[in-house]
Amino acid sequence: LRDVMIRRLKKEVLEELPDKIRQFVPVTPKPKEMTEYKRQAARWLREYESHKANNSMPAGFVLNMLTDLRHRCGLLKVSATLNWVAEYRDITDNKPILIFTHHRDVGNALVEGLSDDKRFTGTKWGRIDGTVKAETRQQLVESFQAGELDGLVCATLAAKEGLTLTAADTVVFIEREWVPGWEEQAEDRVNRIGQDSDTVWATYVSVAGTIDERFDRIVEQKRETVSAILEI
Repeated sequence: LRDVMIRRLKKEVLEELPDKIRQFVPVTPKPKEMTEYKRQAARWLREYESHKANNSMPAGFVLNMLTDLRHRCGLLKVSATLNWVAEYRDITDNKPILIFTHHRDVGNALVEGLSDDKRFTGTKWGRIDGTVKAETRQQLVESFQAGELDGLVCATLAAKEGLTLTAADTVVFIEREWVPGWEEQAEDRVNRIGQDSDTVWATYVSVAGTIDERFDRIVEQKRETVSAILEI
């Protein structure tokens, strides 16, 4: 690739941008929630072993299994994420924040939690997903940048590009994406010209003892592979 490609890292072109730190936060769901997850995981595993033994694996079975378990993990992490955001606001004097999800019902549950939880009484939160029109989206961005919103709950695929949200310096991911580049684009909504913090933070919430642990490793391995290929 050296003969046909020149690579310029964002940090090399925009030297004024702050450092970005990626961190993983382990959380523990409620015992009842974890029991239900383990029950579903065991059911999937029994079906998998049965199909494997009988050489009858349906097309797409493994992907459907992984997708379902990842989805369940996203729902598991809503209450833990609310706790993390509440603590974050306490120690940062109510600094605004971005929260990224993948599934719509995970975003819905989070918005409902922010509305019902007394710790967030008096706060204002916006929502950006695939159903939000461009005009409304721009209004939300302007309100966020003007300090009129305490945070935005965003669908990663709907809000990973083209938005400047530098009023925040921290993004939180409840759910991960298969493509690490999508996550990096979402992280960089706060890591753009106009960011005045010394550091920006990308926080990934993860549940120990679930598919989350393996999925974290897979995505990070993919990130390392991409970086190695492009390191020219």
